Amino acid sequence: MINQLQERYQLSLLLLLGTIAVLGVFPFAVIRYLDGNLTASIIDMALVLGLIVLVAYAYYSKKIRLVGAILAIFINGGAVVIAIANGINSFLWVYPVFASTFILVKPIEAFCINVVAGISLVAMAEIFDIISMDSFIVTILILSISAFVYANHSLKQFRLLETLNTVDALTGAFNRRAMSTDMQAALSNSERNGIKQFLAILDLDYFKSVNDKYGHAVGDQVLKEFVKITTSHIRQYDRLYRFGGEEFVLLIPVVEEQQQTFIDNLRTVIKKNLKTPNGEEITVSFGVAPWIPGTTLDTWLQRADEALYQAKAKGRDCVVFNNE
Repeated sequence: MINQLQERYQLSLLLLLGTIAVLGVFPFAVIRYLDGNLTASIIDMALVLGLIVLVAYAYYSKKIRLVGAILAIFINGGAVVIAIANGINSFLWVYPVFASTFILVKPIEAFCINVVAGISLVAMAEIFDIISMDSFIVTILILSISAFVYANHSLKQFRLLETLNTVDALTGAFNRRAMSTDMQAALSNSERNGIKQFLAILDLDYFKSVNDKYGHAVGDQVLKEFVKITTSHIRQYDRLYRFGGEEFVLLIPVVEEQQQTFIDNLRTVIKKNLKTPNGEEITVSFGVAPWIPGTTLDTWLQRADEALYQAKAKGRDCVVFNNE
């Protein structure tokens, strides 16, 4: 699903964190200006404006990963600078900043950023004439390690959720939810850039007879083996989805010169390697629809389905292209 679910989740966190940070820092910028602490006020306002610009850029560019990394470094650097410039009055901001870093980047990256920021504070801030450096180091380490463990666990849980949300439980192919999302993205890409793409519907021929003769357990194993064979003979960025029953959809996002030959070779490979328990060949029919201008998700699937119907009518075990 090309990490779209994760991107939306990270963007929502980024917007929430940015909003909280702006609302939290801006009043202090005003207070410090009114108190005559112009340096601290300027630093606070720079943080506020930087947060707004970076979050806005993330929202419009969708470059969540890049902006998250920049923002993590930016707010840690800002916390260090304001702590050095304003002393004890701003020192406590270090703790929420260090914790929020784990929301913005991967756990190990956040931990490294925290270590660098912590060392910078220890090396440059005179605040440790007032508070215990040992207490600060221990507290920061406990905070960072606890946040690291929690963030790492959350990342694993999110990846599991994403898998459950996008992968067919039986075969390991992507599911229809992932297919709809990826097809829409592929169509948008083609409309913008004119990139040629193929959509193919694959149907296992006479699959019902396999279930009737050998049972559904064997039928399920055949489907798993079909996915294994197919995914091992397509490119890394080609996507195979389970459409329903014994029907699958193959999205080929970048069409090369010999792509039609590639699809027919794939049909041959499946025929050669996919067998029933007694060694009989299991063939596959292909209905292929190249992208054409004005294609929608429904019409693309319909054209591929019409081509598949023609392949069945021709006797199965063949590839039919619908170029209209």
